[in-house]
Amino acid sequence: MKSITNIVCILLCLIATQNLAWTDGHLQIQETEKQLVLTGEISKALGEYDAHLRGAVEYLLCARGGKEYESIVVVDATAKEIHAAFGTLGVEPGTPPGYDMETDEPTPPKGQTVVISVAWTAAGKTQNVRAEELLFNVKTQKPMQHVAWIYTGSRIVPDLGSDDEDAMLPQAFMSNDIVALNHLDGSALFQNPLPEAAAGNLYQKNDAILPPLGTPVKVTIKVNQKMQFYVLISGKVQGVGFRNFTQRNATQLGVNGYAKNLANGKVEVVAEADKAQLDALVALLRQGPRYARVDSLEIDERPFTGEYKSFGIRY
Repeated sequence: MKSITNIVCILLCLIATQNLAWTDGHLQIQETEKQLVLTGEISKALGEYDAHLRGAVEYLLCARGGKEYESIVVVDATAKEIHAAFGTLGVEPGTPPGYDMETDEPTPPKGQTVVISVAWTAAGKTQNVRAEELLFNVKTQKPMQHVAWIYTGSRIVPDLGSDDEDAMLPQAFMSNDIVALNHLDGSALFQNPLPEAAAGNLYQKNDAILPPLGTPVKVTIKVNQKMQFYVLISGKVQGVGFRNFTQRNATQLGVNGYAKNLANGKVEVVAEADKAQLDALVALLRQGPRYARVDSLEIDERPFTGEYKSFGIRY
């Protein structure tokens, strides 16, 4: 009887710990949320080579000992630790960018996508932004657009530190490149999905929002899953074409659901897609159409249902 009781206790403990965050100080694996949380800092080395690089940066994230002088954020976890953590989340590496000898063309990166955000505290106030906002696109003269970064796990290369001449490992384990801004940089664990970023020197640090160099930050890398956003928008949002604005942008983004005017003067939006698409829609909803005024926007993240096949307007 005692052994049965012990087995039951062990099973209950296993069930209870399934949703806990596995943590090692500088890296948290939050299995329920399907995300990693990393500690780090805004790179102190930014600008060391400005005369040579002309302000250009090539990496959003690197680990310590990586290319810190051309990275926005330096994290405390290594590329190898992050690679292993994604394995714990059940996410397999994709295919890094390469080159097709038959077509004589580069091949783009493929794999599971993620959403990256960066948080810090300054003057007693905490800010949490999408990582792209820390970058300035010199071509568009605007902050980098929000994207879903591609997890490829880095290209595989010979392990020069092994006695086994046939040993191979991801290149990122040696370079500690985490998130590359160049679309075709296969040295990093994650690539930029934008084909236009195959050209170098496209991005610089966004001084309008970037905190001081050396500022401690927390970086969240969230697996880009399908989900539902329930959104309530307050302000001057009825009688100004807000629902049509929402429907038009949701359709362009590939988001399904509906927009509805409520009796209390608010607009209700139910939207389903992957998180990157939903975040893009929310950014537009915060602006609203020309004659609207958005005072507040409340978001409740809910499980994906798949019941909506298009985006409509409800009355």
